Amino acid sequence: MEITSRFLSSASLIASGEFLCDESNPFLHPLHRHETYSELLFIEEGKGNFVIDDLTYKIEAGTVLLYHRGIWHEELSTHYPFRATYFAFKNLQAKNCPKDFFLTPDKRPIINLGNKAEDLAVVIRECHAEFQSEKPESLTAANHWFGLLLVQLNRQLAGDFKERSSFKPAEAAVMKARSYMEENYQLPITLDSLAKITLVSKYYLSHLFQQEVGMSVIQFLIRCRMEAAKRYLLMTDRPVKEIGELVGYQSETTFHAIFKKMNGLTPGNYRENEGNKRDL
Repeated sequence: MEITSRFLSSASLIASGEFLCDESNPFLHPLHRHETYSELLFIEEGKGNFVIDDLTYKIEAGTVLLYHRGIWHEELSTHYPFRATYFAFKNLQAKNCPKDFFLTPDKRPIINLGNKAEDLAVVIRECHAEFQSEKPESLTAANHWFGLLLVQLNRQLAGDFKERSSFKPAEAAVMKARSYMEENYQLPITLDSLAKITLVSKYYLSHLFQQEVGMSVIQFLIRCRMEAAKRYLLMTDRPVKEIGELVGYQSETTFHAIFKKMNGLTPGNYRENEGNKRDL
């Protein structure tokens, strides 16, 4: 009988969502990462191309993808209808894994469910429904369902948020703003637009963000863009002007100026210098 678990601490759900997409509204998220939490995505219907940590995967229905904390990823649906459910979580500690990792970094972050897909889809729907519910103890129930999901996924491989009643609105607003910028840095994001998304005033959000993250909203947005730009420069052959546009700068001059200010080198010089280091 098994007397120990590979899960040293349980995961805490912080978000969930469902997506039903068609050709006019594809499931599309550009290259991004999340610094403070991990994500699990279940593809229930359709197909897509997904990039995780520089590797491209062609994904079909009945597959779970894991976007571990800090890992770059990109998403694009290709066959429709496309239906998926995602969960964002933190506080997970599994044996021999970094914090918030379900798998060790050397493992393929894709789990094909095979004939277990329908059974796990039931667990996933229950977990999402509880997380979105306003019933008493719904978050506790959702976390139990999510724990069961992780156990089932672990078996398949083998063969800091609190309850809503004590959930801090400040933490929720900052997390939502931060997550939105990490996923949508290519858009013309402003403090006003973030205030509408987080449902707090822009002045209050600015204060909260500085307090919680240690930098302003604009500084964080620029950092997201610069980190993505560096990734594109090193991992692709795209022209510098195109990379600037991909990370939200229509003006190549502006992109050059901000990149050099943040990194001490122009984009071209950064690509050359860092590329040479990788070749050594």
